[in-house]
Amino acid sequence: MAVGGLALAAIGLVALAARHETRLEFLRFADEQRREASSRLPALAQRLAADLDGRCCEAGLAGAARQLPPDVALLVIDAASGTLVASTRAPSAAVGDELTARLAGGVLSIEITRRIGSRVTQGQLRFQLRPVPLRLADGRSAQVYLVPLPGADRREPEAAFFDALDRRLLAATAVVGLFALVATWAMVRGVMRPVEALQAATRDVAGGVFTRRVEPRGSRETIALGRAFNAMAAELARQETLRRELVHDVAHELRTPLTDLRCRLEAVIDGLAPDPRQAVRDLHDDVRHLARLVDDLQELAQAEARTLPLDVRPVALEGAIHAALRTAGLDVDARVTLAVAPELAVRADPDRLRQIVVNLLTNAVRYTPPDGAITIEAAGADDLVRVQVRNTGSSLDAASVGRIFDRFYRADPARGRATGGSGLGLAIVRQLVEAQGGRVWAESDGQSDAGSVTVGFALPRAQIG
Repeated sequence: MAVGGLALAAIGLVALAARHETRLEFLRFADEQRREASSRLPALAQRLAADLDGRCCEAGLAGAARQLPPDVALLVIDAASGTLVASTRAPSAAVGDELTARLAGGVLSIEITRRIGSRVTQGQLRFQLRPVPLRLADGRSAQVYLVPLPGADRREPEAAFFDALDRRLLAATAVVGLFALVATWAMVRGVMRPVEALQAATRDVAGGVFTRRVEPRGSRETIALGRAFNAMAAELARQETLRRELVHDVAHELRTPLTDLRCRLEAVIDGLAPDPRQAVRDLHDDVRHLARLVDDLQELAQAEARTLPLDVRPVALEGAIHAALRTAGLDVDARVTLAVAPELAVRADPDRLRQIVVNLLTNAVRYTPPDGAITIEAAGADDLVRVQVRNTGSSLDAASVGRIFDRFYRADPARGRATGGSGLGLAIVRQLVEAQGGRVWAESDGQSDAGSVTVGFALPRAQIG
């Protein structure tokens, strides 16, 4: 309604402005026409005087009156006495019933008297005009004057024109206003319909229905808004799926060691364990596994929340990789090949960088057979340093490559401990790398044990002087 009101107000203002300007132009045109007509009066007076010369005013002035423009009177004044000899009746109804004129001192005075019932109105006009000499029929000298007289009929055509103009402007304004209201209503409905659909979809999403989508339509902005909403709903649905999977995965990961603990404890309590000391050692291993799982979960949560403390500084990459090899127990493993330039350095937390490489090496060695190979490569690319850990003897399909950095994901559907640890190592790698301004990726070639898997990361390059 507000938009329609503004449109009507704008149309009304335009109509008023058009009415005002049209009136001004018409009045200027009428004044110009009157000035042009007045400029022709001297020539007309000469011609009429020539026609009337020597025979005025036996036959009257009817013939001369027909040649006069509206609101102009022809007066014949006696040159000697200055009195009115004859005159034409002006066509205006406002000119009085009686008209008298006198010439004195070169000034022509005209008195107009009009009688309407018992009401009498009088008016006087004074002119200083150049007369045209005329010889009357009786031989006397006279003067001819063409005098423009005021009259209501001069205003009547203007008033009629203005009335017609107002009627047409009013009609045009009404038609345009109606059209504007209809067009505004259609436009608003076209805009509001997708907005209303977005409102309904937003309420559904707020209620937990993350499968709700809208059809992008309407204006370009509304289409962009609809697409953004669909992307948001899809991301919320994905996050909800990840949350449910996380709860399921955490429950699964905790259930196995807890079940192990319960069974071993029951065996010890019932005296069924053949070697209680070995049973306690096994219990200790289970507790350590649980503690490591909890630590990994806490570290992952801190990394995702960007609350993990980091001491970022230039770090020599070759030294960090050698330290990680020692930590993983692979510094003397014949399967490992290192190809890292000594001058490469990155901006990273040294401890977290070592943890990233250890996690990648641990993951690689777990899937590398005794006769396989593990290659660590690093190269500078613009402002980044790319590090890749490639192992042979395994491969991943496209779906697994896309999910390898997800929490608790294992390529082995059985999710047995023999195929890996908690399933959080690569998820922690991704969060640690991204927290330090880098990125991660994974690739696989081949679909059998003869293939290879490459997991890499990139961190900002640094200079060590």
